[in-house]
Amino acid sequence: MSVFVDTNVIISFVEQDVNYNKALKIREINDLMTSEVTVLELYSFFSRKLKDEILAEASTKYALKATNVKVVELDMNKLFRKSLELSTKLQLKTLDVLQISSALLLNAKSFITFDKDILKKRDLIEKIVKISVSELW
Repeated sequence: MSVFVDTNVIISFVEQDVNYNKALKIREINDLMTSEVTVLELYSFFSRKLKDEILAEASTKYALKATNVKVVELDMNKLFRKSLELSTKLQLKTLDVLQISSALLLNAKSFITFDKDILKKRDLIEKIVKISVSELW
């Protein structure tokens, strides 16, 4: 079963924030994946936090390796088309729509996130894209 991991779960894991104990549970799951959008978000997060390009790149690589999340490449044209199609239906922020669209295009069975906006719309998302949405028990 392929499980798509949202950026915030990876950040919670490596930063040991309030969701750290929940984020630890991804170690019990096989076949974790994410998109290049996550790489961009991680790089941006670490760039702002560390103020150093080399450290930001190293931290991004470390975060993905530590969580055992595989980055899967997507055709960006397909991703943008799917995101445009879903944006009016889901009514979420741009990056959230991009991530859900990525999960759909990668045939994920589950989408793990701590994002409150996504979790509030869990039923709608599951109905439209047929992917279960959870925040890790």
